[in-house]
Amino acid sequence: MARPPRTDDLPIPRPDPRSGKLSRQVVEAIESGIRSGQFRVGQRLPAERKLATQLGVSRTTVTGAYQELEARGLLRGHVGRGTVVVGAPSDSASAAFPWSQRASSSARQAWQLSLGTPAHRADVIRFDVGWTDGSLYPVTELNAILREIAADAALDLYRPPRPGGDPVLREAVSRWLHSRGTEVPPESILITTGGQQGLNVLARAFLEPGDVVVTESPTFIGALVAFRWAGADVIGVPVDHEGVPPDLLEETLIRHRPKLIYLMPTFQNPTGAVLGRERRRRILDLAMRHRVPVIESDLYGEIYFDEPPPPPLKALDGAGLVIYQGSFSKLAAPGLRVGWLAAPPGAWPPLAAAKAFADLHTPALTQRLAARFLESPRLEGHLATVRAECRRRRDHLVSALRRDIPRISFRIPSGGYYLWAQLPPALRTEDLVPAAAAHGVMVRPGPEMVPERGGEGHVRLCFAGFEPARLTEGVRRLAAAVEEASQRVNGARRETAPTVSVV
Repeated sequence: MARPPRTDDLPIPRPDPRSGKLSRQVVEAIESGIRSGQFRVGQRLPAERKLATQLGVSRTTVTGAYQELEARGLLRGHVGRGTVVVGAPSDSASAAFPWSQRASSSARQAWQLSLGTPAHRADVIRFDVGWTDGSLYPVTELNAILREIAADAALDLYRPPRPGGDPVLREAVSRWLHSRGTEVPPESILITTGGQQGLNVLARAFLEPGDVVVTESPTFIGALVAFRWAGADVIGVPVDHEGVPPDLLEETLIRHRPKLIYLMPTFQNPTGAVLGRERRRRILDLAMRHRVPVIESDLYGEIYFDEPPPPPLKALDGAGLVIYQGSFSKLAAPGLRVGWLAAPPGAWPPLAAAKAFADLHTPALTQRLAARFLESPRLEGHLATVRAECRRRRDHLVSALRRDIPRISFRIPSGGYYLWAQLPPALRTEDLVPAAAAHGVMVRPGPEMVPERGGEGHVRLCFAGFEPARLTEGVRRLAAAVEEASQRVNGARRETAPTVSVV
């Protein structure tokens, strides 16, 4: 079988500014090549930056052309694989309907960033996925509770729960928060089907197209997708080792007048930063002064490796400006899909309406299971085990990186699941990700987690999901990918370096 031509050799002509919009000319050239068979299904096209240089246009022009061709169902962008030809133009009315052309831009982006990164080989190591592995799920404890529930299940377990959630779970969450120093009455708690739905519900309840949300930069990719899907513009404030600097946040609030602030103050995803007590108080003062509500996502606060972190913003909120988000996924098991929002009374009606029209209610059985586990004496022992094991895995990853990839730099997180790594100088994420995928290891590219531009020299590595031996193998593969990508970048530079004549 003939091998498809290399992407470097693709006959894409340079667009002519006199012939109309540049991106349209690129679209027509690539579509023509697919139609004629020059570009074959499965063939990888050049990276956006590389093609822009080849054609003498801006990267934005190529990005727009690729997006249009994706909307037409001809191309598909995959993290780790680049942009691939997936179809040919259809001139037949009997051809399969091109559903991908009808997908919204938000849906296409969400697919690429979350579900659209399949493992291309069975033994791929997924440093890009933010879960623990099954060995840390409290399966024995949860099964015991399930048997208890089944033994005395009453009719109320099979009736639709109330809109806000099962009263038993809402009371259990209230008591749980009280044990952690945060006072929230049960009637102020809304149960969601996992943490991601909590963000989707918040966006649906409070955001409209054109609104502005301020977040940390970088931040959780699921939050970016949720807010953008609602039509909001997301503005990032760069974080340091102690989270968001209040002075920078205040400048952003004054300049952009946002509708919401979204923060992860404790073991921030992806940097692991922890907002100090003084900064927490200053940020709450800023929110009150500028009258901007704060969404506090506290998914990793219990996964600390040394001393417990400062109290949540919600515990310090005297003005009723903070909506607090929690999730059972990080406390126990992600498959149960149970989360919660603790909201001031005035925020509750729109949240409850958004939740009701999302899925009516979270399944009653999983709510009751979560309630009993939250109040079980087994919970604290489980959390202690998770903390100790995640710390062991963090230490192992740090040692392996220092040994095998000493040119990568990072801060050691004091909790959570992630390590935010800076690549060696001159090596960009777009250079590393395809090489890493080829070596059987996936990483989360930094640019995906930055609200605006940036992050090209960073990747997020999740250490919580792997035993030490698997972490060692993952770092070995990543080291090979860094070496290969660095050699390719250096070789390309030597080829393009100008020749200087000495006379």
